[in-house]
Amino acid sequence: MAADQFACTAAVVEETPDAVVVSNLGVASYVLAEVAPRKRNFYLWGSMGSTTATGVGVAHGTDEQVTVLTGDGSLTMSLGVLSTVATADQSNLTVVCFDNGIYGTTGGQPTTSVDFAAAAEAQGVPATRVEADTAFTAAYADAVDRDGPSLIECTVEPTDPEARPTFDFPHIPRRVCESLTE
Repeated sequence: MAADQFACTAAVVEETPDAVVVSNLGVASYVLAEVAPRKRNFYLWGSMGSTTATGVGVAHGTDEQVTVLTGDGSLTMSLGVLSTVATADQSNLTVVCFDNGIYGTTGGQPTTSVDFAAAAEAQGVPATRVEADTAFTAAYADAVDRDGPSLIECTVEPTDPEARPTFDFPHIPRRVCESLTE
């Protein structure tokens, strides 16, 4: 069984409508752009493996909720960032890892099997694994309410959304920063 990435992304925006959402290149950004195009979406491009680190930096600079939407391929490339998440200990940071079992943006090659929840826990980040929309919604609400960072590993089916956010690289971070000062 697997959760629906569109429903889970919608749940993030519904639960935390004022959050900055930092989304991984490719599928996570495509889904976010289709579900909820908004000023506080920080779409990353050409940045595989750096989504969570970017989220840590954004969370350090604001008191607003920051949610990272990353993929299993990207988080695998930077698994050590979870120790930074634990050390930074930012209560406004939640990391969501959508595990679809493939590198969805680069051609659908299979990813290695990593227990991201166990890896996070081993590095001091509370984590949970879910495989259904309702379980995700509850886990996300709990994570946001937690006093400290957390990770949710969410098993999803591969998807290739129609939507594509802007590729205007300088505009995206500027737009996010401006939205935080309005």
